[in-house]
Amino acid sequence: MKTGKLSDAVYGRSVRKKLKKLPETILHGAAGDDCAMFSLGDSSIAGGTAVITKQILYGGAHCGRYGVYAACNQAAVSGILVSAVLLSLMLPKEAPESLLQQIVEDAQKAGEECGVPVADVNASVTELVTRPVVTVTALGTAAVGMAVGRTAAEMASAGAAGMGTAASAKGDKKKVRPGMDVVMTKWAGLEGSAILADVCRENLLTRYPAYLVDDAAEFDKWLSVSADMQVILEAQQTYGLEIGSICAAGESGIFRALWTLAAQAGAGVEVQLKKIPIRQETVEICNHLDLNPYELVSGGSLLLIAAQGEALVQELNKAGIAAAVIGNVTDNNDRVIVNGEERRFLEPAKADEIFKVTEQTGC
Repeated sequence: MKTGKLSDAVYGRSVRKKLKKLPETILHGAAGDDCAMFSLGDSSIAGGTAVITKQILYGGAHCGRYGVYAACNQAAVSGILVSAVLLSLMLPKEAPESLLQQIVEDAQKAGEECGVPVADVNASVTELVTRPVVTVTALGTAAVGMAVGRTAAEMASAGAAGMGTAASAKGDKKKVRPGMDVVMTKWAGLEGSAILADVCRENLLTRYPAYLVDDAAEFDKWLSVSADMQVILEAQQTYGLEIGSICAAGESGIFRALWTLAAQAGAGVEVQLKKIPIRQETVEICNHLDLNPYELVSGGSLLLIAAQGEALVQELNKAGIAAAVIGNVTDNNDRVIVNGEERRFLEPAKADEIFKVTEQTGC
């Protein structure tokens, strides 16, 4: 198998089909979800989990930070109000204690920025890994009354049935129809740019001024989607903006997120490549390292389908969140990227571009 997150096909046949659904399970993860919710009498408990396997390849000093962001972001788009995060950490034998401290401190800082505490860290040293590996679990409850893509009556009905509203936070694919807008928040490759600016700093400084590399290293200040989700939910509730589907970008970048978004919606999409927001720092870094920025880990960005995309973009911009309409839903199941006169079909996700840095070329 390839390095990184499992493809949807491999996950489906080798994991999903092997799992038995427990009676208590209300919602279990589908492709791209990494989330499950369980009923506990009159309440519910839910968790969004992110395994930060990419940290294996480049030292992992900040794996706790990126892990907390990834888990909390996945929980947020699944309609979960996170109460705490748990870390399970494996360290190689040669790792100094200072590395452990750095990982925990970074995770704590990310938790504070996401508004949740780090409740526990289970750490061990093992010969089985050569780099730190962290698993972060975000635990919380279904965000009743804060669902995307449902009316108040539907939310009340779901709550009365003990169903919560986590399933609806990804929207309602029954409402997806041709002509709806594809909206993206922030920029492609944010997380990958921050990582590469740190890991490949000396290499990048041979070509670019220090301020460009320093600016990219600070992209991690935009990795939480909590504010994005709050604006989206408020717009849905206050103005009745219709949301059909939503997902958080992550490993394998914006192209994978678009594939996941279309799969969740059960629809086709056509996206204009030149409309996908991207920072110049990301373009320069990827050009120098020969990487595709649209297949570079993109934590911090949301993709969603909305009936009034431009209106939603205006609300996001008012809140200081960059956003753009980048395409639309089509009347078929094709997932197409348009670049001028060129049209190409999206393919199932490849390994994230960040893995090429250490596996093939190094920094």
